[in-house]
Amino acid sequence: MTSKILTYKQLELANALERARDQRVFVVVDAKVKNMLPQWLQFAPDVFWLNQPEEQKNLDVYAEATSFFLKQGILRGHTILGIGGGATTDFAGFIAATLHRGVRWIAVPTTLMGMVDAAIGGKTALNTAAGKNLLGAFHEPEEVWLCSDFLKTLTSHDLQSGKGEILKYGLLNKDIFDTIMAPKFVMEDLILQCARYKLDVVSRDLKDNGERAYLNLGHTLGHAFEHVLRIPHGLAVTMGIKYLFKAFEQKMGLSAFDELFQKLDMDDEKTDIAHYKRLDRPAFWSALGHDKKRTTEGLNLVLLDKVGSPRLQSTPIPQIKSRLEALSDFKG
Repeated sequence: MTSKILTYKQLELANALERARDQRVFVVVDAKVKNMLPQWLQFAPDVFWLNQPEEQKNLDVYAEATSFFLKQGILRGHTILGIGGGATTDFAGFIAATLHRGVRWIAVPTTLMGMVDAAIGGKTALNTAAGKNLLGAFHEPEEVWLCSDFLKTLTSHDLQSGKGEILKYGLLNKDIFDTIMAPKFVMEDLILQCARYKLDVVSRDLKDNGERAYLNLGHTLGHAFEHVLRIPHGLAVTMGIKYLFKAFEQKMGLSAFDELFQKLDMDDEKTDIAHYKRLDRPAFWSALGHDKKRTTEGLNLVLLDKVGSPRLQSTPIPQIKSRLEALSDFKG
């Protein structure tokens, strides 16, 4: 099954939610978007609210949520809606994947990150003490509802994080690169282009056995930065791409990175290690070693010969460490 992407304005989304209400849906919602939702949903009995989705995306809250839905009478023929950012849709999707061995679900991403990446592709997950997204399942949403009006609720911090994933897509796909580099682009159109690109890749390789691995560009180092520096995912991915390209002397990749970075109006200072008080290097290397994509040979890094031409390179962790430590930013 391949997800269907539907685009809505806020009133249209309210109408779609009303139709879903008539069929009785069970909902996981990030409380931050409560005021953007219809009043009936704000007080509906079958809603599980998340106040801190990333922190709550764990086994304890999963047990609480599944118990709640089972007590509310969820059956295999029902539908779960996940309304929120990437952590919320991850959490809702994992619940849908595991309740009754799989129920239908719909993703309603409310962040830029969720719209272009996190809510698309069927990777659902929980975090554990050992690392991020180490418990998960492939369970695609039947539909993804994109409503750009949610962008009005985002802080510049949230927008910068989402732009990190858009930058990644611009490096992986020449058409997206050209859209961004045009004199003007409409963000809503760019969001849809990125979402469709990811969906197209996923339709050919749901379980990461081939080209979907290219979507991990920047994520290997990025997850380690995210864990150690406690920074947003998209910002960490941006740092992951930049330092990967520097360490492996990807000159064409760095040039394209800089072009996209400037055109997307991203914050240069926050992608430098020097911006942070201290990088805990032992913790960084430990996080890198626990990457869930690690193999017996090392890590599969996504490198870029030119825009639109990514490749995988299996690299031993000591070699990665040696290359990074040769960079001035990693010294001291």
